[in-house]
Amino acid sequence: MTTGQDQILSAVRAALAGQWRAEGRVCVGLSGGLDSVVLLHALVQLQAETPFELSALHVHHGLSPNADHWAGFCRDLCARLTVPCEVVRLQLPNASGKGLERVAREARYAAFAAAPGDILCLAHHQNDRAETLLLNLFRGAGATGLGGVPDVRQLGQKTLIRPLVETSRAALMAWATAHQLRWIEDESNQNLAFRRNYVRHRILPVIADRYPGVVDVLARTSAQMTEQAALLNRLAEHDAKSCLDQDECLSVVRLQQLPEAAVRNILRHRFALAGIQIPAARRLQEFTAQLMMAQADTEAFVRMGAFGVHLWRDRIWIDAAMDQSGPRSAAFQNGSLVWPDGQLEIAGVPTDVHDLHIAPVGHGQRFHPSGRCHDRVSELLRAQGVPPWVRPRLPGLWLHENLFWVPYLGWAQQAETTPELSLPSLDWQPKTGWSL
Repeated sequence: MTTGQDQILSAVRAALAGQWRAEGRVCVGLSGGLDSVVLLHALVQLQAETPFELSALHVHHGLSPNADHWAGFCRDLCARLTVPCEVVRLQLPNASGKGLERVAREARYAAFAAAPGDILCLAHHQNDRAETLLLNLFRGAGATGLGGVPDVRQLGQKTLIRPLVETSRAALMAWATAHQLRWIEDESNQNLAFRRNYVRHRILPVIADRYPGVVDVLARTSAQMTEQAALLNRLAEHDAKSCLDQDECLSVVRLQQLPEAAVRNILRHRFALAGIQIPAARRLQEFTAQLMMAQADTEAFVRMGAFGVHLWRDRIWIDAAMDQSGPRSAAFQNGSLVWPDGQLEIAGVPTDVHDLHIAPVGHGQRFHPSGRCHDRVSELLRAQGVPPWVRPRLPGLWLHENLFWVPYLGWAQQAETTPELSLPSLDWQPKTGWSL
């Protein structure tokens, strides 16, 4: 075995050893291309040293006329190597607003997350890491984005590892040639309309011609950025501890005692934990500037992709249902009714009352809760601590044109005096995680 081949086997061995658990099951993402075929072949060789359960997963995107052939190739390869192989066929959602590359990637990783196994091995290599750094640099990414392709991360309940991420494509080619391996070529890899392909075929070769060894340099820089991002996250967690209120949520007033750059670092970290992708750096800068100048009664808002982010009552609030709306009107019947901000459980609905229906509370309605003063619904909900953007879209129970029940407020006084209405059971279960 040559030195280059030994390096590949050593890299895969070390990556597994760092994550190994007793009776661990390893699944390899198998596209059928050069890199994943080499990774599968190396893993099979390692089984001779330390037996472990190995399987392969091929994701069938259905985007190429050759997709069925690729799936068959992967099945045949795994059969020759006596490795179980599962083919997952995807139905990709509409790519409008995201781009086909991103939609396919998200669907692929969802399939990986659902695959059996404790460890998922993917075959990204040094060239992939260099390309990702350039792509993210061109879109203005920070340390996390420039890190791009981490060696190890969690994916659902399993650990995702990339054993070959420091290995050059040339080394993979040498392994495949030495072992007389066959692989498939995806014709879309030559399509320059895809940004990664443009970087791979047009930009990197020009840079490498002027600066030999640049792929290795870019890959090392990416690894350094991954380390920097981890340190920034650790700093964010440390700084955030001094800014928490009694409910372990971030206090705007306490955040204002920190430098603005530190606040942005905390927000960037917390947004990532909440699953919020910041669409552009200026959005975070805009929101941080509002936060630093906010007074006690300030209400502010900025849109972060599919999420709304608010300042309200000394807290930062997340509106995940910003672009959602409940039905304009829903039948009042026993069962569960899903609403943008929660779920309404209904039981004991009378069978002899007509015109009862569920509809959004809306704006400007007056309401007289049983045993309390009457006022506008928005003011009553405000007193209950319900955020202003949530109030108008909450589900209310209506009889004719009268509002009889509202989440957080209960029944209207008039409901108890309506002879034809025997009060059913209504239980509002709000979604959690409104505030950071």
